Amino acid sequence: MLLDRFRIRGKLTLLVALPLLAMFGLFVPVAVDLVSTANRAAETDAAVALAERVGPLVEDLQQERLLSIGYLIGAVDPTDLARQSARVSDQLTAVIAAGELPDELADSLEMIRQQLPTVRERVLIRAATPDDALDRFVPLLDETIEALGLVDFADGTTATGRALLTLDALLRANESLTESTAILAVMSYEDPTALLVRYREEQAEREVYEEQFAAFATPAQSQLYALVSTAFEERLGTKFNDDFDADPVAAMRARPLAALFPELRSFSVLGGFVEKRLIDDLSSAVSRQERQALTTAYGAGGLTALVLLVVLLLVASVVRAVAAPLIRLTRSAERIAEAGEEELRRVADDEVDVDATTPVRLDVLDAGGSDEIGDLARAFDRVQVTAAQLVERQVVSRRNVAEMFGHIGRRTQNLVSRQLGIIDQLETQETDGARLEQLYGLDHLSNRLRRSADSLVVISGSGQAGDHVTPVRLIDIARLALAQIEEYTRVDTDIPIELLIAPGVVGDLVLLAAELLENATNFSPPHTRVTIAARATIGGVRIVVVDNGIGMSDERLAEENARLVRRERLDLVPSRVLGLFVAGRLARRHGFRVALAHTPEGGVTATVDLGPSHVVAGAAPVTVPSLLDGPTRELAAPRAAALLGDAGGPLLPVRRLQEATEAMRDWRPWNAFAAGSRALPTSDVPLSAVAPSPAGAAAVSPSGLRRRVPGQQLPTGPQRVVPEAPPTPADALAARDMIEQFEAGVRRADEHTVNGSTAGAPAVPTQPTPTGSGPRPLRRRTPGAALPAMDRPARPPAADATVHDPDTVRNLVEQFETGVARALRDAPTGTDTPEGFPR
Repeated sequence: MLLDRFRIRGKLTLLVALPLLAMFGLFVPVAVDLVSTANRAAETDAAVALAERVGPLVEDLQQERLLSIGYLIGAVDPTDLARQSARVSDQLTAVIAAGELPDELADSLEMIRQQLPTVRERVLIRAATPDDALDRFVPLLDETIEALGLVDFADGTTATGRALLTLDALLRANESLTESTAILAVMSYEDPTALLVRYREEQAEREVYEEQFAAFATPAQSQLYALVSTAFEERLGTKFNDDFDADPVAAMRARPLAALFPELRSFSVLGGFVEKRLIDDLSSAVSRQERQALTTAYGAGGLTALVLLVVLLLVASVVRAVAAPLIRLTRSAERIAEAGEEELRRVADDEVDVDATTPVRLDVLDAGGSDEIGDLARAFDRVQVTAAQLVERQVVSRRNVAEMFGHIGRRTQNLVSRQLGIIDQLETQETDGARLEQLYGLDHLSNRLRRSADSLVVISGSGQAGDHVTPVRLIDIARLALAQIEEYTRVDTDIPIELLIAPGVVGDLVLLAAELLENATNFSPPHTRVTIAARATIGGVRIVVVDNGIGMSDERLAEENARLVRRERLDLVPSRVLGLFVAGRLARRHGFRVALAHTPEGGVTATVDLGPSHVVAGAAPVTVPSLLDGPTRELAAPRAAALLGDAGGPLLPVRRLQEATEAMRDWRPWNAFAAGSRALPTSDVPLSAVAPSPAGAAAVSPSGLRRRVPGQQLPTGPQRVVPEAPPTPADALAARDMIEQFEAGVRRADEHTVNGSTAGAPAVPTQPTPTGSGPRPLRRRTPGAALPAMDRPARPPAADATVHDPDTVRNLVEQFETGVARALRDAPTGTDTPEGFPR
């Protein structure tokens, strides 16, 4: 084909240049002329239509003027005048209601509608004289004719323009003629000399308008108007003008009113026939002009259509050579783009079913051409094949990673379940307090490991198997969550016991609460408390987790809230938000509403709203007597402490480390990284959360079995009040020195106790021994009392609490933790760090 020899530039030039030149040369002049002709025809047509609507109104108003004068001079019956007035009112209403009136004409018609009732009323009660009635009608008629503006649309060079000028002259001449007849009627009743000058002026004005009419009118129109003039002379007599010029009084007396007025009344109607005939002729002329314009437009349009047809044929030929391959390339590119967008959506969406995705099927490109399009097609074919392979490989990779996470999580869950079973057996068989404490620590570690496995299963997109078939109390769910975090001893609960949760969401709600509590305890100082509370709302339950930690900046808080709502892939977010990622996925799975907010005192408040489908109302949960029905702090480490009591013998390093850690927390060596951190609880706080019921009152489970409560037999009494130290600023170096001194003291205490040597121990100062809460005093061991004497490092001076930036504090904490981890790695000790105690 000839077009195949051209390059892209030649094809496009041939496609565009020739049609544009042809269309420009043929259509532009025709279009300009057609637009001009159409505009003139539209203006003329509008003016003629307007005159056709207003002409009958002017004629009827002139007739009413003559009848009003006749009524005042006693020549007209009131019924005839009322009939003519009604006709004028109808005409006026019809013209105004039709709309599309020029502003000037609309104002003139409005003036007629406002002033005409007053004139009629004065005429009917004969309060006006004939001269007064004549003076009131004349301005209304003159303003209406002037408002038509026929001269403004007239073009004297065209036939329609001359016709408009003729119509304007005829309307003005007819008004002068009818006004002259009205003056004659008044002169026949009153003294003729009073209106003689006015009559001669109207005659002169009529002659001027008749000359204008004769200049633009056709011969037929001139002959028609000549008949009107002849009829006027016949009714007044051929010698009336001569007699009137010689003696106006004698001429008017020679024609009595009873004979003159009917002749004047019949003559006033003749002018309307000429106006109607002229308007009809003008309408016909405008129609002919419009037909000519349409004919020209159709001819030009046909020629333009022919040119367009030629252009379309050229375009069709070029499309075969150029557009068709480009269209195929475009479709293939769109297909690749859609596949890429779908993959991006899957990347950003953490809940897309990877197995449900369809493989990418690409179109086969025809790359047989020898021009640039053929080269482009071959290159693009390679690109789309490579892109399709990458997309499919990405899909397979994502599916494999998800399956791997799921397999690892479920395998870990099985192993942890078996491990917990073995630990439970060992706890049942063990009687040694120290070993039992270690088993409890291992039990707690296993629970945390199971939570990590549950998180892996959630990340993989798999659902967890429902282990609950009956509703569970929310307080029990909170306790199960506390059993899966490290610093559970710092958490306070405020949850009503009557709140029940549907069994289908219990497992995931435990995991969600554990993640939120883990974040709250990890990002808050060790001496502060974390609170989990819940209250029933309208149609659901609201759970709140409050901490007084380092908090988040407004930007970070908004980012984390958005991550809780939107679907996001784990590999697109940093690993430090793994807990919030899991919480967000669980919230979207069950329809929970999770949100983060600033705690007024500093820190973060997490809110979880449960819907009606998640809450069971009016049913009691089926529970099994267990330690979970006890206070919040009845978990692994506190249970172990209660079982050990004051047992003699050397304590293991684990026990000493726990006691030393508690003592360190009582000293409060730092300010919680925020000015508004809550103070440590004192003895004024009720001990119902940790202390048992009064002596002799055993706890009873819902099943009716009596259950042992740890600490129930302990004596009651006032608790030790820990002196509250002023907060100090977050100094990393001071904290590092304090921890090093603390670890050195613990190591010395371990060596001293293991060797059994207490000879060199200094005497402990005598002070009041704290007692229990019962009548029997119980001596409480003082942490560190058996340690060798050493100088306590000077406490840094108290500084005013200042509010720190959360991001800055977070960076300092991360740097500190990194340094401690590096130190522990570079200087290994003989024993591992126990689970549940800070390093």
